[in-house]
Amino acid sequence: MNNRFVSFISACAAGLLLGCTQTQTNHVIDQPIINTVVKPAVNTELTYVRTVEGIEEYKLSNGLKVLLLQDAAQPKTLVNITYRVGSVHEKYGETGMAHLLEHMLFKGSTNYPEIENEFKKRGMGINASTWLDRTNYFEVFETNDESLAWALGMEADRMVNATFTAEELKSEMTVVRNEMERGENNPIRTLLSRMSSMAHLWHNYGKSTIGARSDVENFPFEKLRAFYKTHYRPDNAVLTIAGRFDPEHVKTLVKEKFGVLAKPEAPIESLYTVEPTQDGERIVNLRRVGDVPWVGLLYHIPSGLHKDAAALRVLQQILADASRGRLKTDIVDTQLGTAAMAFSFMLKDSSQLYLFAQGSKDQDTKQLELELIKQAEHIKDKPITNDEVTRAQTTLLKQAEMALRDVQGVGMELSEYIAKGDYRHLFYFRDLVQAVTAADVQRVAEQYLIQSNRTLGRFIPTVEPKRADIPQPASLDELLKDYVGQEVAAAGEVYDNNVANITARLRQQTWAQGTELMVYPKKLRGEEIHLQMVFPTGSPKTLAGHVSAFSFLGSQVLSGNTQYTKAQIADKLDALKSNVSISSRLGEIYVGITTDKAHLQAVVKFVGELLSNPTFPAGELENAKRASISALEQQRNDPNAQALQLYREAMNAYPIGHPKAVQTIDEKIAGIQALTSADLAALYKAHITINQGYIAVVGDVNASALSVQLQEAIGHLTTPVEYQYMPAQLHDKQGLVLSKQTPDKSNANLYIINRLDINPKHPDYMALNIANSIFGQDTFSSRIGKRIRVEEGYSYSVRSGLSTSELDEHGVFWAMAIAAPENMPNVIQAYKEEVAKVVQNGFTQKELDLAIEGFVNSRKRAWAEDAAIPNVLIDSKRINKSLATYDAEIQAVQALTLTDIHNAFKQYIANKDINVFQAGDFK
Repeated sequence: MNNRFVSFISACAAGLLLGCTQTQTNHVIDQPIINTVVKPAVNTELTYVRTVEGIEEYKLSNGLKVLLLQDAAQPKTLVNITYRVGSVHEKYGETGMAHLLEHMLFKGSTNYPEIENEFKKRGMGINASTWLDRTNYFEVFETNDESLAWALGMEADRMVNATFTAEELKSEMTVVRNEMERGENNPIRTLLSRMSSMAHLWHNYGKSTIGARSDVENFPFEKLRAFYKTHYRPDNAVLTIAGRFDPEHVKTLVKEKFGVLAKPEAPIESLYTVEPTQDGERIVNLRRVGDVPWVGLLYHIPSGLHKDAAALRVLQQILADASRGRLKTDIVDTQLGTAAMAFSFMLKDSSQLYLFAQGSKDQDTKQLELELIKQAEHIKDKPITNDEVTRAQTTLLKQAEMALRDVQGVGMELSEYIAKGDYRHLFYFRDLVQAVTAADVQRVAEQYLIQSNRTLGRFIPTVEPKRADIPQPASLDELLKDYVGQEVAAAGEVYDNNVANITARLRQQTWAQGTELMVYPKKLRGEEIHLQMVFPTGSPKTLAGHVSAFSFLGSQVLSGNTQYTKAQIADKLDALKSNVSISSRLGEIYVGITTDKAHLQAVVKFVGELLSNPTFPAGELENAKRASISALEQQRNDPNAQALQLYREAMNAYPIGHPKAVQTIDEKIAGIQALTSADLAALYKAHITINQGYIAVVGDVNASALSVQLQEAIGHLTTPVEYQYMPAQLHDKQGLVLSKQTPDKSNANLYIINRLDINPKHPDYMALNIANSIFGQDTFSSRIGKRIRVEEGYSYSVRSGLSTSELDEHGVFWAMAIAAPENMPNVIQAYKEEVAKVVQNGFTQKELDLAIEGFVNSRKRAWAEDAAIPNVLIDSKRINKSLATYDAEIQAVQALTLTDIHNAFKQYIANKDINVFQAGDFK
């Protein structure tokens, strides 16, 4: 769960639990069939309104609100448009319409008929999401005026001139049905949806954003057109542009592209349904095939705009904190449950607070249920303390500060607050959280978390009524009329991440211990600093028998040491306004640090202390073991997990006893069950070493001084353990067709996987990479995407890829799809036919040109992320790859011909007799 300050799960990720969808959608339009004439607005002036924490607000005369957030230090631009329309606006018989309309807007518009090719050519990161109160669409791309003008023009055009047809709607409904089935495979998602439906008698917040299957399959095309015309209009939208751009040029473009759109004469229709006060507890029992039980509670709470929302957000953090929260301490630590969480949807009209706990396989959850209710409804018996509130505030405000450093992230977060009524509430709410007291939290807990306001959900089992009246929030206009916000974060420098610039500044040093240090000095927004460490260790001999232990090794370092408990470690990191991640994969230990210049030295020292003397507390290890076992138990009937297990069992060529030999679920569980703290301690002591390590840093740091600080912190970690890289070992099998039955699952999962005897160093690799890009890299614009998703509508998600490494002689080519079990033979046949078409006819020059341009732009966009550069530096050092090679790769791609990519596809992909691995309810 994402614990960011502004919401439990930012943007649409929260909505996924109730059916809100986030879809990278772009489709082909053969010929536009609608030619809407747009009446120019009477006045196209762009009027300045205000500036709040670096966000400049403007308004066009047609009602469109425009937000500009400049950060010239990041060589990328975000264009995000938010419409104040979501599933809450759907009428009877029209559920799912807002989400389906989101899909249809990728079918093109009058003046932009084939947007999917433009997305790919420009290397744009694109997405769209639908949630209860809003729908948003965004593009993020390497900064350039031409792409900016195109993105703004496209968004303006499809606001009023979308060309989707009844035939395209019919095809897309199959895809949405597939998306529904994917969600139905997830028990916790389904339980949450049922609980929300039970908790709401009248308000549309109780309806899943994905909609009812009968509505999606049957509502008339004309109604979807009417819904589009009603809600997609400039006075119902907010345009956000963030990142690097010329403000004056942007304002000119906005007036040019959006200023010509007329404001409709009919006013926006207001909603007026108010959910009545709940007058007694409600219960949902969800009975489905599965292995692990869940218990959930839902409580109605006020709108996210109400003054009590901040105290409720702090209460949520006190309950849910993964390191120190009450649910963790009283449910997970006591072994009543294997996991527990709390989260809230801070919505416009009214909100909900959820508590969930997961049991173990075959567990009677009655006691777990009682304890979860106790945690919510008996806070009076265990009052909220000042320390708990301070700790929660510190965490939330740290998250807020770190989130606001990322311009792109801020731009996306604004959509949630736009949906509530005003983007400024993002900052205002942060300020309210800062002012919350223990008395505030105690009051809201006792007021809203009561029996009559409870909806209990189980995934398997008053004499004097006391009710929680949900008050209405104050007017936003009145609330925010004098609000000016806090100080704007320090800006980063304008210095693009490219080979020449990185090479010019890069400082490299090899320590006496063998560690490679790479420092790329650069001033980032908010003086942020990103530091990554990778410590390879061990060999097949030293790691044999320790597979389970090594998977826990890194994460358990953060569970406590001789100086700090897990809770104290979390406190310390909050105080340092830093995030630290420590993880491990067989033969490698990873450390990631995100901090700022003021706290760098202290957090480096602290990480040294964490790595030097972990104690692997038994209680924390037991918690992690039970959660891991529960996750494995859920895989027994999960089609995706079972299909991949079929692949591993068939293709894994490591000998028995090798650390990377394939394991069954039962073998994995047995290994975890046998694991002890002493095992971890011994394994860590034998394998913690920086002797083969890599450290990379991006930020405004002095390389020499940082090297000294790091040496002092971790320079003593030099265990003399043998290190041996374990290369991939795969059977070269062909023609396998393996299936696994997973009862009561609406969706089946398919993987087509064959061994690939090539790696990125091979002269043919770039040709193969581009061939795959055209054939299957994208779910919508690729050959198999267009055929299987867009034209046939069999699969919501279908794509292919290459999994290779410079360190291995061979990897795999894979393709995947999800579909209804009865449609899977059609999916496989369509895949084979598309392969045959490539073999017979090859690719087109247009496809090649788009793929090349997309590759170049995607590379630029990826490197624009400062946080990604440490991994680039480490990867290049590990495989002895000069940074200049990255430019050479671009030149090699740009020189490719149709013959090159056609031959590569035939030699490495088409010549294989495909292996099919599938799982689903095929009976």
